[in-house]
Amino acid sequence: MKDRVLVDTSVWIDFFRNKETSLRRQVIQALRDSNAYYTGIVALELYRGAKTKKEISILDKLFLSIEKIMEREETHKEAGLMGFELAKKGITIGAVDLLIAQLSLENNLTLFTLDQHFKTITNHYPLKLL
Repeated sequence: MKDRVLVDTSVWIDFFRNKETSLRRQVIQALRDSNAYYTGIVALELYRGAKTKKEISILDKLFLSIEKIMEREETHKEAGLMGFELAKKGITIGAVDLLIAQLSLENNLTLFTLDQHFKTITNHYPLKLL
């Protein structure tokens, strides 16, 4: 995988649940190529969903091994304005997903996600999806 990718929570969940899938192979390749990135909000969602201390330990190791994308001073405002503009068009996107989309856009990352509502954003913003 050549693109730098922000791996969304939905992909990490599938990655950890399923052993042999093309998605898992893509994530492994991105990890090997040092092209996988995460954000604080994705980490929060994954830690929140952990069921055991072993899962927390696995997440700790994962997040130590890949680069974290940090929010800028204007990130939250820009994500909110994206939501505002989409809402004027009758489109409602949750705050977490707006933040993930904005972080992808401002860091020129391809978003690796299974959530189809990000596709709606691509109709209005230059968000790249894998």
